[in-house]
Amino acid sequence: MSYMKSVKTICALTIAATAVSGCVTVANQDKINTSTFRQLEEDRNMVLLEAPAYADAKPVRVTYNDKRLIEEYTLYRSEKGQAEILYAQVSRNHRGDTALNFQKLIADSLKMWRFNQGQTLKLGETFLMKNAVAEFWVQPYRQIESGRECAGFSSTWDTRPNDRQLRPAKALFGYHCVPKGNSFGPNEAQTFMQSMQIRGVTVPLRIETVYQMKKDDAPPPPKDVQRTYLVLAQDGGGGGIAGMPQFPLLIAAPFTDFDGPCSDC
Repeated sequence: MSYMKSVKTICALTIAATAVSGCVTVANQDKINTSTFRQLEEDRNMVLLEAPAYADAKPVRVTYNDKRLIEEYTLYRSEKGQAEILYAQVSRNHRGDTALNFQKLIADSLKMWRFNQGQTLKLGETFLMKNAVAEFWVQPYRQIESGRECAGFSSTWDTRPNDRQLRPAKALFGYHCVPKGNSFGPNEAQTFMQSMQIRGVTVPLRIETVYQMKKDDAPPPPKDVQRTYLVLAQDGGGGGIAGMPQFPLLIAAPFTDFDGPCSDC
């Protein structure tokens, strides 16, 4: 199904609990009708930041699921900084016939976040580093208007060997910014990146009890609740500028390792 439709407003929502407001367009309504948006319990989400700046922060998280793709939006915010991360992975049942189509440079992905939109970004030199998750490209930058120093980061991994284009099954990108007046250069960026963990990759998945497995089989939230989750990820939580207007990215790319069309695409 194509999501590139004309933008027609269906309704406007206000999420009082998070002071988030926004609208659900035709394209967004399609996403809600064909997939599931949730806010899961904290120990069931994927991306974890153990950086001291967010030791006491309660992250905002929204997950998107369809039959081929899982995407998780995460916002960390405290007096010591702000970070937003988008993590995507191919669903377990489609790892043999689906990859992720994501090839953006950090300079391009930074513009996808509301936090950087409207800001002139002075980009530093990109460097490659490795943490417990994967190898990451990292690029320090400065928001000229706000004066905040930041770093963007991006990685793709778990290449699908039977995909002719050798695309990945996992991707993660985002940024971290410190308050105005604080320094955040390459050394600080490397230290920050070492604090990143992913459940099921660097942190073991928790052991499931029968009760927990039954909870996983619970029906999805009502559509109106799912709309509030979608708007939360696109517009960010209260307390500042955040969010990714394009969420979810819908970057699942079905493939086949034989001539002919793929099945169930």
